Amino acid sequence: MSVISSMAGSLPGATADGMKLGRQFLPPRSQVIYAYTHRLLNETATNANSFAMQVAENYFALVAPHMRDKKAVPFRLGEGDDLADALKANGQALRRYMDGTVKTLPADLEDAWVLSLPEPYRSDCERDLAARRGMLPVRLAHIAPDADTAGIGSLMADFGQLVTALTPAISDGVIDELDRPHARKIVNACQDVVIAAVTVERRFVALLGDQR
Repeated sequence: MSVISSMAGSLPGATADGMKLGRQFLPPRSQVIYAYTHRLLNETATNANSFAMQVAENYFALVAPHMRDKKAVPFRLGEGDDLADALKANGQALRRYMDGTVKTLPADLEDAWVLSLPEPYRSDCERDLAARRGMLPVRLAHIAPDADTAGIGSLMADFGQLVTALTPAISDGVIDELDRPHARKIVNACQDVVIAAVTVERRFVALLGDQR
């Protein structure tokens, strides 16, 4: 379920005049990411410390040593006896971002954070972040050997979810106001199918080369 639609109209900074004009102000990107992280922690067995360690591992893998800001991003790695301390410290750092103690999510940490979200939270989060600029996130071909078959599998799975989402809305043969409760889920499912289809298409377009 998309969180951006439910957050946009209820921001603390929204003014009465803005609401009268029908404006909906976008929440900060960080709030979108935190919302999906809260969902992950509330809906799964994942805990804050283990997720924070995954964020730390991705951050250190993505950001060059000379570009890391230890004050802005206090995550760290650990081995042996230091691992437990690193888990605890990273968990505390994660909570400080999410509870607003740290006001800004550094741009180079955002990538590591979103990449650490497991599916379906990652895809939903990336879709909402891209939608802020009127775009859909298209997955690039990964270097993994099974990337092609995984992409096709994703397309089939997403199409199945779209059919499931559509079923209650079209059971009476019409699409009308009564179907509004199903609309957001259907829209999200449609977008997932488009993203998966374009991802697969890119692989075959590359095969055609100049013939396209």
